[in-house]
Amino acid sequence: MAGDVSHLYTLNIAVSWGLFVLIWLVQIIIYPGFRRIRSGDFVTYHRWYVRRISVIVLPLMICEVVMTLGWLTQTKFSLYSSVSAFLVVVIWLSTFRLQVPIHKRLQSGKDNACIDRLVTTNWIRTMAWSLKAAFVILAA
Repeated sequence: MAGDVSHLYTLNIAVSWGLFVLIWLVQIIIYPGFRRIRSGDFVTYHRWYVRRISVIVLPLMICEVVMTLGWLTQTKFSLYSSVSAFLVVVIWLSTFRLQVPIHKRLQSGKDNACIDRLVTTNWIRTMAWSLKAAFVILAA
């Protein structure tokens, strides 16, 4: 990629791979770990976790949207940028239609069925961010 777009592309790689690592940590360690928190401690722990993870993930997700729109509008059409944009839409839909409502339910207390649903539905984001990370590298 030429000139100004190369900085956007480099940042896109960094953010995509940062989100890739983060989602795998969440999927393999953090969400399954919710089951290990004692019921009496769960509400406090969950509130603590959501506040801290939001400070990390929301700015990255917003940055990802901006970069994806830049990639779509500042370069010639490519399968990589189009699929990446589609994956970002999938991630946002999954986050705000599936995971956020489950987290809202978990604010009231530990519920192993909700935790299991969180782990299961989070595979959507895990796969989408994994594919997106691969696509930004393949586009090089």
